Amino acid sequence: MTQRYAQIDQIKIFSVFAVVAVHFLLNSGFYDIKTGSLATSIGILCRLIFITAVPLFMMTTGFLMGEKTLDAHYMTRLLQFIVVYIVIALIDWAGQCLLLHQGGTLTDALWGLMAFSTDDYAWYVEMYIGLYLMIPFLNAAWHFNRKKAYHVYILGVAMILFFAPSLFNAERQLLPAWWTGAYPIGYYYLGLYFKTYQEALQQTKWRTWFISFVLIFGWFATTSLIANYHRVFAWTAENDYMGYQPMMLAVLIFAMWLKVPIQPQKPTGHSQKLSIWLANMTLSIYLMSHLTDRVIYTHLKQLVPNVADRLPWAPVVIMASFLSATFLAGITTWLVINPIFNQRKGQKK
Repeated sequence: MTQRYAQIDQIKIFSVFAVVAVHFLLNSGFYDIKTGSLATSIGILCRLIFITAVPLFMMTTGFLMGEKTLDAHYMTRLLQFIVVYIVIALIDWAGQCLLLHQGGTLTDALWGLMAFSTDDYAWYVEMYIGLYLMIPFLNAAWHFNRKKAYHVYILGVAMILFFAPSLFNAERQLLPAWWTGAYPIGYYYLGLYFKTYQEALQQTKWRTWFISFVLIFGWFATTSLIANYHRVFAWTAENDYMGYQPMMLAVLIFAMWLKVPIQPQKPTGHSQKLSIWLANMTLSIYLMSHLTDRVIYTHLKQLVPNVADRLPWAPVVIMASFLSATFLAGITTWLVINPIFNQRKGQKK
């Protein structure tokens, strides 16, 4: 039986919630107004935490997929991933047509599946398909040499190519920046590094990780608040996914979470079963949140026209979208996705 880590499940659940949370800033109009108020300052600080959602997802992929090799079963899993995407994207389209009278024609939706535009959040699917196809090669490169110095070299190259330019190229270009768009590979290798050297990393006290997180978060928070004071928030290389800020915070969050003693988990208790259920549905919840976001934010903008007045509603709106997306994803998994997979299993017998 494959070893399951409760901490990884928890990180995945936090990440999908963080995605919904950070999308509040996008969908509420936060990025269109000047900052400086208490509410906008809190928004900037929350963004620093929640923007780590995508990096954490990619790191969990590296942690869990680091031993995978190319075979028929591996490629079948990719097809299952694509089926989930297609089903939920079409439900998203149908929901927008019925509830918002938007979404275009069925032909538009079907062509949009190929362009990953039927569900606006499907850019992650487009990215992940490519990453998934490369994982056997990435793993082969990692396991080519078992020495730590070799792995540090791979990680060092990833840092220089993908993340360091956001730190050193702020004023003048000092490092090559062409490869920064390939940042998913960097996060994948970070997760694989944590898996490979988890016992050694466990020797670092949780307090050390936490103090490091507080200091670095404080540094980023201070610089972000100052840089954006009385200005429209600037989405820059430093705070984007290939930026050093999300990368460093994601690494520290990942390390703190894994500091909980890593033991194989058996799905016995109700809380553990719920955690596994949610962790297995994170992709479905994420994709379904596009529909719940569209519906909820459409009504929010009608009820609260002023952007600044929408910000205090963040906790209510975020929870409403997350819980609704989780409910719809669960129903879809139960009624549509699981029957499709079970039927395929029956045909193979």
